[in-house]
Amino acid sequence: MLSREWVTVTDPDDDHRRYTFDVSFLLSSYTCIYGNGCEGVHPGDQDPAIGCCGHGAYLDEDDDDPDELHRLVEEELDPSVMQFHAYVRRLGPFASNSDGEVRTRVTQGGCVFANRSGFAGGIGCALHHLAEARGEHHATYKPTVCWQVPIHRTIDEATANDGGILETHTIAAYERGHWGEGGADFGWWCLDDDTAFVGTDPLYRSMEVELRMMVGDAVYEELADHLDRRRSQPGRVPLLPLV
Repeated sequence: MLSREWVTVTDPDDDHRRYTFDVSFLLSSYTCIYGNGCEGVHPGDQDPAIGCCGHGAYLDEDDDDPDELHRLVEEELDPSVMQFHAYVRRLGPFASNSDGEVRTRVTQGGCVFANRSGFAGGIGCALHHLAEARGEHHATYKPTVCWQVPIHRTIDEATANDGGILETHTIAAYERGHWGEGGADFGWWCLDDDTAFVGTDPLYRSMEVELRMMVGDAVYEELADHLDRRRSQPGRVPLLPLV
């Protein structure tokens, strides 16, 4: 079994918060290949333009604002950039599952914000297109899970020696097991093989904006300094993909 390398950084602004990072993943050459070979999570059974958006985006109760997504549909998006704009205006952008979890509505096999092949406004997320048109990062508008993938965060709590709560945030690759029971049933192009590991920069640099949003500037700067030094020491452990 191949090993993975990890590093832990304590938040300089809160010694009760620690971040443990998957070095093997963050130093890898992963890059999103949407539109460049990704066949989506159901290869052969879906329009590749749906990508990993076949099940809708589940909203994060702490970080996502449903009202803001409603406002974007009503005031910022239109049929020229959002294929299912009229559908969403009629039914709303969200639906709830049997557990009460809120996600973006799904139609014709994919998220309502995902434009399909042949759409004149361009394939892919309408929110992503909106951000690009305004010269902003796509995380400004997209649900949290959409801009974090393929990075995954797990938060564990324990009692610290002083009686306070110690938070450990694990920042790692978004692997099949993180998707729950259905994770084994779909194509996960991000990590299944070496197809997506073709980037020119290591992941911690190509997804710097996302990492800063997840851990803050101070923690990111310490992490990046460590990884910059680590890059000069190749061969200690294998980097992803571990295939």
